[in-house]
Amino acid sequence: MFLQLVTPTTVDPAAAQRKTDSLFIYHPLQISAIVETAWRNRYNAANSRFVPWPEFVTEQLLAHHFIQGWHFPKVGSPTRIEQPVSIMPTGEPFTPPVKQPGISPAPGGNVRPVNWDHLIYAYLIENTHIYDVFSKVLETYIFSEQLETPSPASQQFWRNTEYLIYGDGMPTMLWSPVSRLRRDEVANRLTLYYWMFGLDISHAQEAAAKHPYEKPAAANRDFIVTFEAFAREVWRGIINAKNTSGANDTDAAVIATLARRVYDMMATRRLARKEREEFRAVAVMAWLHLAVMYDSPAVVDLKATASSPEQRLAKMAERVGMRVHPKAKPLFDLAQPFSSLMQQIETGRFNDPAIAKLLITLGNDLELNAEKVIDQYALATGRDVKAQVVTVSERAKTPAQPALPKPPPRALVRTNGQGARPGAQ
Repeated sequence: MFLQLVTPTTVDPAAAQRKTDSLFIYHPLQISAIVETAWRNRYNAANSRFVPWPEFVTEQLLAHHFIQGWHFPKVGSPTRIEQPVSIMPTGEPFTPPVKQPGISPAPGGNVRPVNWDHLIYAYLIENTHIYDVFSKVLETYIFSEQLETPSPASQQFWRNTEYLIYGDGMPTMLWSPVSRLRRDEVANRLTLYYWMFGLDISHAQEAAAKHPYEKPAAANRDFIVTFEAFAREVWRGIINAKNTSGANDTDAAVIATLARRVYDMMATRRLARKEREEFRAVAVMAWLHLAVMYDSPAVVDLKATASSPEQRLAKMAERVGMRVHPKAKPLFDLAQPFSSLMQQIETGRFNDPAIAKLLITLGNDLELNAEKVIDQYALATGRDVKAQVVTVSERAKTPAQPALPKPPPRALVRTNGQGARPGAQ
């Protein structure tokens, strides 16, 4: 959700960085108002009856500039204490919450519908160990002087991260599905991943030791098998489209059938009404992901500047004696394309063979995204869905060999009462 907040349409890295730097220093209440506003303006809002904060509350919070200063009471007129200008890195212009492109009104005054990534995005990002690394860094800041003193912007980021990501959320907030019955958010998230995909995270054994979680009996355990069959058929179609000669055995109906199976799996699990849990999981991982997508204040203060998210995360992990997933790069690279593909599948769009054919029509956005998913999936999981399943026909099977006659039995050799010699018959 936070990714779509700062880059809703076109991607301008410099503009997105300025908006993200502003996001990280908002007051926690303003970030909470952003979350509530995103939920209110989501696509298909009628599919859930959970009501966000009243609009008159969120509007006041989003429009207020109290992050830039406050009044300190004293005898006589109050004195305004200005926020230091340097809190924005390199003196960048500050973007008020109401001006964030993901929730600001579009031209004409209409509010843009807000979308966020599919749960598969959160699952892949969490596999990098990003949640555990940020937790350890925050803990190190709180309880030791091992790390350098963070800058004002970084301090505000870690404050928000502690109270909004690792703290107990306000019970009135939509993205806080935590209570005395669901005390462990990590365990709740691991259960949700297994529920939807039949998958544990890569470090499940380590996580379960600290966060015991339930594996529901009703889970999509066939998700990976079905998805890989779908990806394999899509790849076969892409290869056939690229070939200029030879037979073309592509069958769009098979692709549509497999897409329908995934669609049905997801639709069945959606009946359990886990929208809020998915919203929270995706938002949490997006917040942490944003912090390593560029040299943010938190990254700079930890001397973890680098040219890619996985390298920044690895350097942060090293500062606190941890390691990231060895395949963090393809996991980061796969997360958003896979999210986009899963959202398309869940709309039922590819249930129609005529539309499914777009996945294997070279050059369009759907085909390019599918090809990216297939490439990064193989790198992230080590499972090559490009390899076609080989079946052996009856004609190609090796002929049965004639049975050889058994050799005559050999005489038993006596060994002075010690039993038969090894190998003797």
